[in-house]
Amino acid sequence: MRIVSLSTIPPRFGSLGPTLDSLVRQRGPVDEIRLYVPYRYRRFPDYDGHVPEVPEGVTIVRTDEDLGPASKVLFAARGLRGRPAQILFCDDDKVFSPTWAGDLLAAQEARPGECVALNGKHVPVGRGKPGPFQPKAERTSKLDLKLRMRRIQHKLASSVFRLDRPKPMRRPIAKAGYVDILQGLGGVVVRPDFFDDTAYTIPDEVWTVDDIWLSGLLAWKGIPIWLPAGIEEPATTAAHDIASLYRSTIGGFNRKDANRRSLAYMQQRFGIWT
Repeated sequence: MRIVSLSTIPPRFGSLGPTLDSLVRQRGPVDEIRLYVPYRYRRFPDYDGHVPEVPEGVTIVRTDEDLGPASKVLFAARGLRGRPAQILFCDDDKVFSPTWAGDLLAAQEARPGECVALNGKHVPVGRGKPGPFQPKAERTSKLDLKLRMRRIQHKLASSVFRLDRPKPMRRPIAKAGYVDILQGLGGVVVRPDFFDDTAYTIPDEVWTVDDIWLSGLLAWKGIPIWLPAGIEEPATTAAHDIASLYRSTIGGFNRKDANRRSLAYMQQRFGIWT
């Protein structure tokens, strides 16, 4: 069973169309697309309980709890625990290419005991010790001359042949390998049993920083995070700037402070990255 799973927040309900449409149009073997919407939101106490409009092929799943951004995967994982399923979770502010799901699901099927992500990063230098898994993933150059050439070709083809195609996106990973921290924005594939009951009691220190919480739990269980090379990252939609956590200050902590605080918490509690 192959599930695409994501969550969203009330201010973005009206901007989900491009993301959900791109998920419905996936060519890969996706059995179900689930959009998780809690009855109550911790960040939005005035939420009135309405749900967004979704295209055919997307199922809205209501939940009693709000697990923050980790809601995009943890409810699906708990519901499918014990079953041989793949869960591809993603963000609600991206447009995914038609081959995106198939590429990531196939990569994880070849590595059933590992998490597979489109993008990720290593523990910051000076903030901790990288995990033991080798080889390490290598990112594309900031110059990325191949991307520049592809975009020039796209622009020429669009102007000469009047082709209406999306512009080429960056392929962030030049050399496949392992990272310490997954980045959910590009898409991540896990198995339900990668997360046990520990995952559902999320402390305030990491509640807003799901990438570090989920990655730390995987590291604690010895589950590697593998990044395949050559997969295009998704394009960003207008929803990206609506009530974004990366721009928010919650509990007195901005995003940078929250990342630093979360990393320290995971190191102390689980003894990882130290």
